[in-house]
Amino acid sequence: MPRIKDILRDHILSADDRLLGTDISGVTRNYKLSDIASFGNLGATGFSEITSAAPVSGNAHTHGIDLNTAVNNYNITAVDAPNSIVFENINSNVVGKTGTIVIVNPSSVTSLSFEGFPSTVYTPGGGAINFVTTANSLAVLNYFVASTTKILVNYVGNFGPYPQPS
Repeated sequence: MPRIKDILRDHILSADDRLLGTDISGVTRNYKLSDIASFGNLGATGFSEITSAAPVSGNAHTHGIDLNTAVNNYNITAVDAPNSIVFENINSNVVGKTGTIVIVNPSSVTSLSFEGFPSTVYTPGGGAINFVTTANSLAVLNYFVASTTKILVNYVGNFGPYPQPS
């Protein structure tokens, strides 16, 4: 086996790089860096565009946030209709995952609305979120998976450009 000091150092990390380690039984294994990041939800891996699923018999357009993917951050383009943001695949592997959901409202709104969250979602003070429903509005929903039964969220809406001095 070569000595560590004799192995070339790689200064550029890639998702397919491999690391050596041992599994729970003590057997030496190699692990892909992307698999380690996904398992531990270590760091953001960019934004994922979320396309809403069409409503079924009058329900809202559903924007599914799949927590089981390696992505931490999501972009949602709201539909001028009822919208629902749903956290999917909440399990012990995603506890500790955190990220941001950017919500962009459509340029024309007549019936834009947002449904409430299930009881697994917790807000500051336990209050309902008052989603901004004006045209072209920009909002963020930050989330933290505290347990398999608790997702903590914080909503900030109606972003605009910072006032510039005249």
